[in-house]
Amino acid sequence: MNKSTYVGAVVLTLALTLIYASVANAQNVTTNASNAMGNASAKANNTIGNASAKANNTAANLMNKTEDLGKKIAGGLGSLLGNASQKLKEGSK
Repeated sequence: MNKSTYVGAVVLTLALTLIYASVANAQNVTTNASNAMGNASAKANNTIGNASAKANNTAANLMNKTEDLGKKIAGGLGSLLGNASQKLKEGSK
């Protein structure tokens, strides 16, 4: 009776140890997968944020250049109209 009780206790202990190890391993795998997904999500968000910032910067630069070009055109037209007006005044004298 003592020998069978001892063997039963050892078998039960081994079974519980194996079950605990499997559960702990499964939790580690789940945690690692969750961390990997979190890292991938963070990298994707960072990439999207950088792309968005670059697009905004490009759009701002384009708007600035367009504004500068518009000012040059308007200035040139003003000068041209001023010259034409002066010529008309001189011609009417």
